[in-house]
Amino acid sequence: MPPTIAFSHGGARRIVITLGQDMQHFPEIQLTFQESRVLGCLLEKEILTPGSYPLTHNSLLIACNQTSSRDPITHFTAEEVTEALRGLSEKYLVEKTLGGRAPKFEHCIQDVLSMQPGERAVLTILLLRGPQSTGEIRQRTDRLHNFSSLEEVEETLSWFIEYPHGPLVRRIPIGEGRRVETFAHLLSSAATDSPAVTGAPPAAPDTPAENDWSAAIEARLASLEYEIAVLKARQMHDSSR
Repeated sequence: MPPTIAFSHGGARRIVITLGQDMQHFPEIQLTFQESRVLGCLLEKEILTPGSYPLTHNSLLIACNQTSSRDPITHFTAEEVTEALRGLSEKYLVEKTLGGRAPKFEHCIQDVLSMQPGERAVLTILLLRGPQSTGEIRQRTDRLHNFSSLEEVEETLSWFIEYPHGPLVRRIPIGEGRRVETFAHLLSSAATDSPAVTGAPPAAPDTPAENDWSAAIEARLASLEYEIAVLKARQMHDSSR
């Protein structure tokens, strides 16, 4: 069946491949680790850098491998990102847009999983940074969504845990060196098998003031790191022409 061409983001062409089969839903859909990182980056950059979204392949590679606001830090190759995009496209989670100098990519998770802004923020952070406590999630989602309290974060996590088609997030109880309860997404089996779930205990929590300061500095560093990497990539591309 030929692709359907739609329009989005100021008239850019979007290719939607219709495979003639029923669309799956989470948690039936399972992602590879690379796919989960790519999807998390698309969700994050849509909010943090809307002016450069959708992302080119190179910008997406930079976003995946940035050293701040990522756990674990990765060193994906261009081929790995390409393969992840192919897999996400087959799962109806990513679409390619045409227009401009290079193709760009945007997520379409809303077609598979309908979420409110707070739910999307929590899922984004879990995809990018692995298992975290409610306090860590609240701090790290600050630029994505403003949670008024830890209780609101817990309610959002409960929505994922009690998702009608099956849990999308799991609780990791205190024990085995863990000092606080943490939460991990279930969109990828790699997430539940990762060292972050069973590894070293998290550091003792800081005071609220220290947490707010640390989160703000970390977010700013992540944004600057990404912007600098994108600028360097553009300069290299321009100089090679």
